[in-house]
Amino acid sequence: MRHDKDEVRPARAHALLFATILAFASLAFAYTSSGAQLAGAKDLPTADLAIVNARIYPAPDAVPIDHGTVLIHAGKITAVSGSSVRIPVGADTIDAGGAVVTAGFWNSHVHILAPTLLHAQDHSAEDISRELQTLFTRWGFTTVFDLASSLQNTNTLRERIRTGEVTGPRILTVGDPFFPAGGTPIYVRQFLQDNGFPSEEVALPATAAARARRQLEAGADGVKIFAGAIVGGDIGVLPMPLDIARAAVQEAHRAGKPAFAHPSDARGIEVAIESGVDVLTHTAPEMGPWNAELVARLRAHRMALVPTLTLFKVEMEKKRASAQEIEKTLGVAAQQVKIFSRSGGQILFGTDLGYIDVDDTTDEYRLMSRSLDWRQTLASLTTNPAQRFDGGGKSGRLTVGAVADLVVLEADPARDITGFAHVRCTIKDGRVIYRSRDMAPR
Repeated sequence: MRHDKDEVRPARAHALLFATILAFASLAFAYTSSGAQLAGAKDLPTADLAIVNARIYPAPDAVPIDHGTVLIHAGKITAVSGSSVRIPVGADTIDAGGAVVTAGFWNSHVHILAPTLLHAQDHSAEDISRELQTLFTRWGFTTVFDLASSLQNTNTLRERIRTGEVTGPRILTVGDPFFPAGGTPIYVRQFLQDNGFPSEEVALPATAAARARRQLEAGADGVKIFAGAIVGGDIGVLPMPLDIARAAVQEAHRAGKPAFAHPSDARGIEVAIESGVDVLTHTAPEMGPWNAELVARLRAHRMALVPTLTLFKVEMEKKRASAQEIEKTLGVAAQQVKIFSRSGGQILFGTDLGYIDVDDTTDEYRLMSRSLDWRQTLASLTTNPAQRFDGGGKSGRLTVGAVADLVVLEADPARDITGFAHVRCTIKDGRVIYRSRDMAPR
């Protein structure tokens, strides 16, 4: 079984601390010190669910609806209205109390690497559900894109979620990543050695293409290349040879799937552009500010960008960089996000959780606010990833016929961007998969 840890040092796995949060369905509505709950008997799928008395943001570009109601039937939205709506007899009702309701959030850069998740077949449904809530659903994520893990293990986890045994978000995955020959990142080498995992390096285009096909046929939803692999020493960043990058990317496109790239620096960006990559998984502050010419090239290839700004803050703090050095790095990353977004580039929200230990999304929203307004941030969480990965027709907006993925927030992000991090209730496919104490069912 392959286990890539895209960006995980050996110490990372045990650092993802398990908050004592909830009991699973058999302990319905048991509260913990955090005030959160896992789905219980009242939260099991029902024919009808109504969210009433809400300030609804149907989409980033839509007019808000005050005192609104969202009706859900069999996992689909059947009404979004500010006028009087008849609540079906027997429907479960959530009174939002004037709180904001949006479409469910996407986290477009995570890693399924926490110990409880990494060995999905060996842990109880209760433990896995609790971990998925700690990392994802309590922050409003109804869908996550895993950008490097063990495909075999992640498929096992996805199946347990699909059957309803485990409560968690929808998971898309690239499975195992592609490193250039001699390019296993410095921060993952010891982990692979300690755990006896095989190399993810590819030395020939044919090898890359064959493995990409195998993974896509086995259920991967895309491929990820390390266009620039951080190997340290005199080399620093090792670019992936262009023919190998193209081979993997072309197999993804042949299957109608996206290709992601970890860029690291200007050379990695160049490999990503020339190989036809769809999504840059990070900004690249080490290369300095982006100019209009570079952004035009990225836009010509219809690339999307995942900022992962908290990642750079965490990494700089680990190196004991000064406040001025941290601010300089974050400033460059913010400039890259701003110029890319202002040119019409698509921004996707992502945290790199699984590499960094920060599950709380508050800092990421604050840092993104240097470059984006609240509507653009909402788009990065909803409509942008839905359009990029889901065709835009099944999720991302609160509209009749859409999949019933929703988030109820404690605070209005239009007034305070960190309101996106204060989640009261998360609903996936019409089922409540997380609720805070003050959202107890009635």
